[in-house]
Amino acid sequence: MILFALVACGAKPPPPGPSAPEPAISVLQWKVEAAEGERVNVTLVVDGTAFALGSLASTAYDAVGPTTCAVRSAPTRSELVCGDANYYAADIVGQQLVITHVDGEAKSEVRRVPIAGDTLAVKALVL
Repeated sequence: MILFALVACGAKPPPPGPSAPEPAISVLQWKVEAAEGERVNVTLVVDGTAFALGSLASTAYDAVGPTTCAVRSAPTRSELVCGDANYYAADIVGQQLVITHVDGEAKSEVRRVPIAGDTLAVKALVL
């Protein structure tokens, strides 16, 4: 019995259990540049690769005056909103980033990009 107590006291604690895996992150950055009229050309950079998406109407008017584009983001979705009712949305669906153009009530898928991440990190908008 005493021998058992001595062996037990010298035992090492069990190794720590496996920690939760770190989420894989895909990095996005929206870029806009002036186009003809009150439009901007939109590029989305996904994990270092640029994808030209098309153009958006760029100006809306609010109580203060004209406004332009802004980015909204969540862990699995990012939007580039320009003008009154048109924007691009990028959503993680499975192992792809699905990019959609929304103009008022009309929605159209623009592109699907394979990604490794299951969450998004969105850099600042480049004007």
